[in-house]
Amino acid sequence: MQNRYYQITALYFLLLVAVLIVFGYTPTNDGEGYLEYARICLSEHEPYPCLRLIEGQPFVWNNGIINLIALSLSVFGSIIPLLVLFCLLKALTAFFIAKTTELIFNEKAALWTLILYVAYPNNWGQSTMLMSEIPMIFLAILAFYLVLHTEDHKYFPLIRNFSLSVFFGGMLFALANWFRPVAVVFVATLILYYVFFNYRRALRQIFTMLLGYFLMTTAIGTSCYLRTGYFLYQSDTLWFNMVASTYETSTEPHYKSEMFPKGTARYIENMEEKSAVECSNIWRERSLEWLADHPGEYLSKIPSRLFYMYKNDIDNLAAFVPAKSKADNNYITLPLSSLRTEFLHLSPVQYFALFTTLFYIILLILALVGGIITLVRGQRKQAFLTLFIIIAGSIATVLAVHGETRFKQPYMPFIFMLAGYAQLYFHIFRFFTRKKKSRRVRRIG
Repeated sequence: MQNRYYQITALYFLLLVAVLIVFGYTPTNDGEGYLEYARICLSEHEPYPCLRLIEGQPFVWNNGIINLIALSLSVFGSIIPLLVLFCLLKALTAFFIAKTTELIFNEKAALWTLILYVAYPNNWGQSTMLMSEIPMIFLAILAFYLVLHTEDHKYFPLIRNFSLSVFFGGMLFALANWFRPVAVVFVATLILYYVFFNYRRALRQIFTMLLGYFLMTTAIGTSCYLRTGYFLYQSDTLWFNMVASTYETSTEPHYKSEMFPKGTARYIENMEEKSAVECSNIWRERSLEWLADHPGEYLSKIPSRLFYMYKNDIDNLAAFVPAKSKADNNYITLPLSSLRTEFLHLSPVQYFALFTTLFYIILLILALVGGIITLVRGQRKQAFLTLFIIIAGSIATVLAVHGETRFKQPYMPFIFMLAGYAQLYFHIFRFFTRKKKSRRVRRIG
């Protein structure tokens, strides 16, 4: 079974590299912003965030990805080597999703999970883009696997006895947060898992994981403090996003709207004279005041934000758009409401997006069935480790920000795990059905 993991992972890596070679780099709005910031940091001869991108700037962005881009530009003078690295990290993510599924469920479920993940078209084009999700998800899944791996007493007794894998897992969670601050959902899940299901080892495991987490966080923050005077260890866009809820009526993202509309809570007089930290403090105060007076209005937006976040999953198919030199044009729309009349007039990439959407719907149905199976069969640990991250993570995301469809990507690995487990169940069911039929045929004969 292990050899199959390696073979499928290697083939997947080659597929991703082939997509990169054939279709090339895919500009995105965030990616172009990261590139701009990386070039400024290189000109300042400092890592991000440098003082120039703290003073006079509205927020601190995703630190890890900007520094990774700057490193690629500094060493190679190009982002292409970084995109090849993304192909590798994406393939390794698939591998460790399978290994984690093996720990939570079993080897056969892990194989199905790996097959579904590799076959899913929206996973093919992401590594052509400069986005923070690939390194963040890779680090978070690897950390999740390392922490859970201590439950298996067959491997690495030295590491298990000293909880080094848990310690390194905590460090990797902090590093994942450096790329995008979502890994805290994984950390919280594991803390609750040990409290509820392994309380005898809970204190040691939690302490060791948090020790690694805080040491890495301290190292990152201290490095920034020594350079800039600000202790910044991850992006700080929470209150920038949160304050928009004080005046936005729609729960969908406003991509082309004014970023700081005058007369709203996000507008700050003489913003260019303030630092990102000062802006964040102002927005936090305004947001908390508004939330205290309008809790119901804010919570009423959660269902529609969740729906918007999960309504489709075709963001990464922009890699296959024929003319994609301009980031603003790199998105795909599907006329689902008028599909019957428009079906024959779709572009090739829209047909591909339609196929991916059908795959996505099947995937969600399988994951739902997988979750129900774990609950019905009383598999409480398996249900908690998968369903809690999906549900709690999704709710936490839309509580903090509007529900962009790509914001669910950190939770998709666990949807694949449940779908793989459900597919295993149906596969076994078909096997026994065929066996019974063959017995009947032999009796009749």
